[in-house]
Amino acid sequence: MTLPGQAATVERHVTGAVSSGARALLGGPESVRAPYVAPVALTGVPQDAAATTEEETFGPVVAVNAVADVADVAEAVARVNDSRYALGAAVFCGNRRAGAAIAARLRAGAVSVNSVLGFAAVPALPFGGSGDSGFGRIHGAQGLRAFTSLQSTTVQRFAPPVALTSFEVPAAARARAVRPARALHLRH
Repeated sequence: MTLPGQAATVERHVTGAVSSGARALLGGPESVRAPYVAPVALTGVPQDAAATTEEETFGPVVAVNAVADVADVAEAVARVNDSRYALGAAVFCGNRRAGAAIAARLRAGAVSVNSVLGFAAVPALPFGGSGDSGFGRIHGAQGLRAFTSLQSTTVQRFAPPVALTSFEVPAAARARAVRPARALHLRH
């Protein structure tokens, strides 16, 4: 684990999921031996388990909740989008085009179709989260823009015919400016 306290989060998420009905296909609570965590694959993780509702696990844990019928895709999308967190997602589908259509409906910073982290293998592809998974992007043109700050600059080349940007604009000057503005912008 990259952070000392993260192993405790992983252990709490895995233990909580298993105790609330999830099944460990690989590993389980015993996989956590801080500061190391062996891979864990869970299935049937309840939608209200800490592993799906609280802070992101950020450990070698994957929760797989399969959707058996195409008619259940809307429910699967709704369950994914129900989370406050949306860093990355993966869609596994026998039809790549259908998988891409499902991916487009997910609220996530990055989505891979038929791959776990395919988006991470493309350095030019912007990467970043949505929701409570952070803000901004890294990598690619969007990532470079995230480290910039826009600035607009104007340089006055001549004095305006009517100086309207002062606190003391004479009434006659204001009237000279308002008349043409009304003529241009007010349609009766």
